[in-house]
Amino acid sequence: KKSAAIVPAHLDRLSLIEERLTIMEKRLSAVERQGAAPTASAESSVTPSAALQTKQPDNIHTTAAPVELLRAQTSAASEAIAAPPLTPVDTTPAQAKAQPKPAVSRTPPPPPPAPAKPNPIVAWFTGGNTIVRVGVVILFLGMSFLVKYAADHALFPLELRLAAAAVGAIVMLFIGWRVREKNAGFGLTLQGGAVGVLYLTIFGAFRIWHLLPPTLAFALLVAIAILSAILAIKQDAMALAVVGAAGGFLAPILASTGSGNHVMLFSYYAVLNAGIFATAWFKAWRVLNVVGFVFTFAIGLLWGGKYYRPALFDSTEPFLILFFLFYVAIAVLYAYRQAPQLKHYVDGTLIFGTPLVGFGLQAALVKDFDFGLAISSLVLAAFYLLLAQVLFTRQRDNLRLLVESFLALGVIFATLAIPFALDERWTSAFWALEGAAVLWVGVRQNRLLARLFGLLLQLIAGFAFFYGYSIAAAPYAIVNSIFIGAVLMAGAALFTYRMLSRNAQTLSKFEVAIAPLLFLWGLAWWLFAGLREIDRFIVNEFRVSVALVFFTATVLVFGWLKRHRGWREAEWPVWAFLPVLALLAFIGAADHGHPFANFGWLVWPFALAAHFALLYKHQPQDEAQQTNAFFGVIHAASLVFLAALGAWEMHWLTGNYDLRRSAWSVASVVLIPGLLLIAVSSTRFSQRWPVASYAQSYLAGGAIPIVIALWLWTFYANVTHNGASLPLSYMPLLNALDLAHLFVLLAVLKWVLHVSRDDSEINLSLDRTLLYAAGGTALFVWLNAILLRSIHHWADVPYRIDTLSRSVLVQTSLSIFWSLLALALMFTATRKGLRSVWMVGAALMAVVVGKLFLVDLSHIDGIERIVSFIGVGVLMLVIGYFSPLPPAVSAEKESTS
Repeated sequence: KKSAAIVPAHLDRLSLIEERLTIMEKRLSAVERQGAAPTASAESSVTPSAALQTKQPDNIHTTAAPVELLRAQTSAASEAIAAPPLTPVDTTPAQAKAQPKPAVSRTPPPPPPAPAKPNPIVAWFTGGNTIVRVGVVILFLGMSFLVKYAADHALFPLELRLAAAAVGAIVMLFIGWRVREKNAGFGLTLQGGAVGVLYLTIFGAFRIWHLLPPTLAFALLVAIAILSAILAIKQDAMALAVVGAAGGFLAPILASTGSGNHVMLFSYYAVLNAGIFATAWFKAWRVLNVVGFVFTFAIGLLWGGKYYRPALFDSTEPFLILFFLFYVAIAVLYAYRQAPQLKHYVDGTLIFGTPLVGFGLQAALVKDFDFGLAISSLVLAAFYLLLAQVLFTRQRDNLRLLVESFLALGVIFATLAIPFALDERWTSAFWALEGAAVLWVGVRQNRLLARLFGLLLQLIAGFAFFYGYSIAAAPYAIVNSIFIGAVLMAGAALFTYRMLSRNAQTLSKFEVAIAPLLFLWGLAWWLFAGLREIDRFIVNEFRVSVALVFFTATVLVFGWLKRHRGWREAEWPVWAFLPVLALLAFIGAADHGHPFANFGWLVWPFALAAHFALLYKHQPQDEAQQTNAFFGVIHAASLVFLAALGAWEMHWLTGNYDLRRSAWSVASVVLIPGLLLIAVSSTRFSQRWPVASYAQSYLAGGAIPIVIALWLWTFYANVTHNGASLPLSYMPLLNALDLAHLFVLLAVLKWVLHVSRDDSEINLSLDRTLLYAAGGTALFVWLNAILLRSIHHWADVPYRIDTLSRSVLVQTSLSIFWSLLALALMFTATRKGLRSVWMVGAALMAVVVGKLFLVDLSHIDGIERIVSFIGVGVLMLVIGYFSPLPPAVSAEKESTS
């Protein structure tokens, strides 16, 4: 039993020793890797106990390897454990024996610190091929120094420097050609750079330094272009071909002397385009084709704008035709090569860009010829239709899309032949009708291309209409080409919209998405037709009224189409009617002083009635949709618009009766807004449409702007007007201005009480603090204005800020009056337990005290100063007696609860 009890103890000791030895072995291995000898402390820590120490042999020196020493010590420790003492004494208590041994905690060594990130510049030099990078930098610096030194000291003549650049480019070209098989990318890069350097060198030698004659410079540029084209074809390198072609087209521009010899220029371009055509016979390089197209027609356009005159037609027209045929043929070759590979073989840039640009240049050439454009259009139509027929016969399956494109171009140019002998407006109208008819056929036959052509034809018709538009007056209203043409354009667009919207299931997503735009397009043409007739045939005084009738009739018609014919977008004019009304009201007020001028008093009630009738007819039937924010905004804006319209009209009305700039005129602007505020806040109106259906919109969205406007009006009226209400004499509170304030106070108070009720129709949580602050501020300004107006009328002090501020009587009166207000506030606050109100009164009293010492003491003399100080002092004594301290917080909480 004793030996059985001894075994676990020895096992624990053995486990502890093995763990320590393992840790030390790891540490010694780390030291050995670092090439450092173990320290004396490390050697002493190898032996965990005195019983494990062994005597070192004499032949082991102090420089023995750490691992061998560790192995020897480990062997000795194992022998010591294997031979325990003969008479061991177990002194461990029984309870300790029963408990399990706690696990030996092993703390892992701390991780090594992360290396700091090197400096980016250092990282660039040390990363990758460091030698090459450093060498490039050093070489660059050395070359820079050399160039700078040579330039500063003029060591080499200019000719030698240019020759050196050319030789360097030739060397680059040679090296790029030699390494093309081993490293194609590197070789092509060197060749392209060499071609660019040669172009620039010749250009600089000719244009900048005038070292080469024009003929030689041109020949060298052409030679470089040919060389680059040959290299590109032999290496199948499109990029090199593009560089060469661009250089070839730029060569005559770079080598130009300004003589404007177009025959030589276009002959050279014909040779270049022939080369591009020959390349297209073998290679389907679209980028090269586009580069040639852009350079040819862009340079031709620039030359024409600067040098062309009708006398040069015979020598210019053949080149235009030749370039046109070149790029039509190139487009066909490109399609012929790409179609078998099932790629996008129709190059839209060349297919449609060539006739577009070519016909534009042709128009500039034949603008002085009768029927020149008509003949050109017919010739192009015949050419494209014939080409489409040939391709359809020979390549019906492979080039179907190309055939359809040429067919469409033929139809387009045949259509374009119509307008050049007819009036532009009639032509545009016929085009629009033709486009609508083509789209109708496309819808019936389910042909996308026909529908797209119909849409495009209508768009072109619109631009053509304005291209030939003239503001000259027609002899008769309505019966003229402009009005009838615009109406036909509108009818074609609205018919197209209807066809697309009714057949949305069989159309593409693009057509479905564009249908609303066609509705707007047709509506715009209708409005243009009507407004243009109003502008040309209605005298200025009645234009706004007639326009208001025109817009009202328009929205009524479209509203009927929405309700009875299902035109979904037809309700858009209904919702846009209110901004139109606002715009017309502004124009009428600006032109004639008020909106109701020139039978406006008859037209505006009709328009407003139509507006609210349309809102009623087009309101959502679903109660959930009635809460939509959009409908709420319309109704709220309608209330605000009514208030603004009524305020403006009342202001004009008082001025028309010689009351302008009087208190009656200032007070009149709040009458209609106040009445509307009272109306929407009354129980009778709140239970009827529209307030019953849109209570939130009228009592919040519409009423709040009116309340804010009335609040701002109080400041404007009190600051700007003295309250004179002629022919009546001035009396405080019994004048037009103060009576208007009382009316505003009544209207706002009724609204506040209505929306604050528990059973209110709306959910409007008013901030009581903000409400009290706004109302208190307006009331304070009004009461002060009453005092100042009384002083103005009774003491003959001008009612201006500068004169009032300098008046001794005014300063004294304000001090006493503010003290009385502070007394009233603080006394009331003490009686009602309103701590915040008491603080406001105290703040006002502090202002009074500050005013006494900062203003009254230095600017007031005599009896006024005495009255100010005594009056304020007495009032402060009264305040100190009745309300010395603010009420307790608990009292305020009880009052607010």
